[in-house]
Amino acid sequence: MPIFDSYGATTTNMAKGYPGMIADASLAKDVASRRVTTAAVAFGLAVGRDGTNAETARLGGAGFEGITVADKSRPADLYSVGEVAGVLRKGTIWVTASTAVTIADPVTFTAATGVIGAGLATTIAGAKFETAGAIGDLVRVYLG
Repeated sequence: MPIFDSYGATTTNMAKGYPGMIADASLAKDVASRRVTTAAVAFGLAVGRDGTNAETARLGGAGFEGITVADKSRPADLYSVGEVAGVLRKGTIWVTASTAVTIADPVTFTAATGVIGAGLATTIAGAKFETAGAIGDLVRVYLG
């Protein structure tokens, strides 16, 4: 049932989150500022470095730098080339599962696309799924 207030009707069923949203209020998190290189990066994707500069983030980059944090002041839900992205390196974040995942699965990603799921090419050391989900579901990932 909708709630009515001076601004109109609002739903009582709020979304649990969205890709790239920090999933808890814990102060134990590490968000780095990284300049996006080579291609735009959507929120909630795994990024690496460009290989020549430690202060960068890109899809298909070297290693695992972190997961891009949502910035709802950006109209397209992504960071464009040259913009500074928030990249979560420690903490809990919502991502869209690219495969079905359980809380027992290791967290993995595909470097070229940044998608996160179970059984993909690269394992994220110290990471775990805090929730389970089917393909396309929002799931919580802890980076430790």
